[in-house]
Amino acid sequence: MNLQNCKVYPFLKAVHGCWHNAMFIKCEYDICPHGQAPPCEGYLMAVDADGSPILMPVNVLRQLFGESIEPEECCAVLWKKTFEAVYGLYIEWHTVSSTVCPLLELCQTSDKCRCF
Repeated sequence: MNLQNCKVYPFLKAVHGCWHNAMFIKCEYDICPHGQAPPCEGYLMAVDADGSPILMPVNVLRQLFGESIEPEECCAVLWKKTFEAVYGLYIEWHTVSSTVCPLLELCQTSDKCRCF
């Protein structure tokens, strides 16, 4: 993880400095359908002033804060399929690959999340 390029500030600003104010996006698969090995631990989501999602991988936040991040400790839990249904057009407009996990791709291309 490259902490010098880490853009965690927009996320922390959106959750008022407390990751517990974020939504936990949980993947329903034990084996990643996109080939991630090991499978992701999930993502925390906040929303910026324009209504765009700010996604942070749970494993990145766990490394930054040094604590376990459990879904039930967040303000809500959202399944990945639900996120994809609600943000379908946003995903379509902001991703290019149909084979890469859309959450991972949104994280990698966003100017608000580049910690890995």
